[in-house]
Amino acid sequence: MEKIASFLFAGTSFNKKKYADEITRFKEKKETENEVDYLSSFERVNPGSEEVTASKKKRKRKQAASEAVEGFNVFKSSKKALVISEENKTDEGEDNLSKEKKKINLKLEADSILRKQYNIHVSGNNVASPLKSFADLSSVYGCESYLLHNFSELGFKEPTPIQRQAIPVLLSGRECFACAPTGSGKTLAFVSPMLMKLKHASTEGVRAVILCPTRELAAQTTRECKKLAEGNKFYIKLLTKKLIRSTDLTKLRCDILISTPLRLSSAIKKRKLDLSRVEYLVLDESDKLFELGLIKQIDSVVKACSNPSIIRSLFSATLPDSVEELARTIMHDAVRVIIGRKNTASESVNQKLVFAGTEEGKLLALRQSFQERLNPPVLIFVQSKERAKELYEELKFDNIRVGVIHSDLSETQRENVVNDFRAGKTWVLIATDVIARGMDFKGVNCVINYDFPDSAAAYIHRIGRSGRAGRTGEAITFYTEDDVPFLRNIANVMAASGCEVPSWIMALRKLRWKKHRPKRESILTIPDVAEE
Repeated sequence: MEKIASFLFAGTSFNKKKYADEITRFKEKKETENEVDYLSSFERVNPGSEEVTASKKKRKRKQAASEAVEGFNVFKSSKKALVISEENKTDEGEDNLSKEKKKINLKLEADSILRKQYNIHVSGNNVASPLKSFADLSSVYGCESYLLHNFSELGFKEPTPIQRQAIPVLLSGRECFACAPTGSGKTLAFVSPMLMKLKHASTEGVRAVILCPTRELAAQTTRECKKLAEGNKFYIKLLTKKLIRSTDLTKLRCDILISTPLRLSSAIKKRKLDLSRVEYLVLDESDKLFELGLIKQIDSVVKACSNPSIIRSLFSATLPDSVEELARTIMHDAVRVIIGRKNTASESVNQKLVFAGTEEGKLLALRQSFQERLNPPVLIFVQSKERAKELYEELKFDNIRVGVIHSDLSETQRENVVNDFRAGKTWVLIATDVIARGMDFKGVNCVINYDFPDSAAAYIHRIGRSGRAGRTGEAITFYTEDDVPFLRNIANVMAASGCEVPSWIMALRKLRWKKHRPKRESILTIPDVAEE
């Protein structure tokens, strides 16, 4: 360049001082060009250097991104990091929800398997899980040791189906109406959650009420309550005439009160018994309690139990639709618990139908069965107190230890008869349907329906005195020509519980009966007694 310039401008003079700035600028430009040539040549010699610088840049970017996720960044990358963190949070939330749903579904599946295993049928929202064993009461519900000790002392090793489901339902604060076969442990199913929730004795008045249709059942329930509460100083009282006369009911120190509806409703009216603090109300043998004669008394008791947080429950071996409808009117968000098939007899009882022809034929058949095989204790059911007295007069001379119970006897006499039968002093007890409700006689081997039952429910409760608590039993039902039209109703109950029924009976027409109580001939065959 300089040679060319010298050739072009030969013979001319160049004033360097005048153009000093331009000359220095040109020299700087040339130096930078030389540097670029040097760098390019260096790159040709070391091609990996570009990769090193690129990897350094990438590392810096990664560090910036990680720093932005971990903390706060003032640069533009922080916005992207915030979006990423929000996405991660939503993903974690969705994962947690799916895990919870899986847990709930697994729990529901396990509950349904357990219910199917024990033939438990429930209806209602968010029903509590059934018990796997009595140990669940302490681990899940914080049951005190005295109650579990009492279970083992009384011989309750495993919960029965009704206990598995009804106890958790009541402990979860839900109301329920339950239907389970006779002898399946319904009393323990409603008493144990009551004791667990009340926790300890109180002086604030009546805190729980149990209503029973008969005095005998009320007395039996009181005994069972005291056995289960042993070791805790609960005040458990049976409302008797003596208690009403001798005690100021306004100052009654009582945690659990057991009574019949009529006696309790009269105590509320006359003696001003305060039930406003009652936390639990149980209607035992509820279908009998809701019969027309007792609805008014039940209604007065329900109104007197005015605590807004009260938990009501109904228990029975039979639950007609009419009773269920009435129950729903006094209960809120109740859980329905059915064990096995609704309104069925116990499968542990072997049931037979015996044709006797006439009233005389029934007495002959009864005496013949006693001669062939008398396996006490035996319960015999008749349709009225008059017939109970007549049959007692016939059998008391047959060298059989026989007793009779009916409504004409005083309370003390009835208690003595029941105690003698329990103690084994009486082998055969003649009774009306009044005693068939809930009474628990240990080890009744045979029930004889001397008079055909007036309804399917009466039949179920009668034969339920046998085959209780897992034992086997026998039920024999005599029928005459007058009873044949109603055989199909009883045969359906027998077939549902697994008993064999002759095909000709199942082919009979089923009648809609109200009460089958035909006017029967006198049982008495002794002339002088008949004349009296």
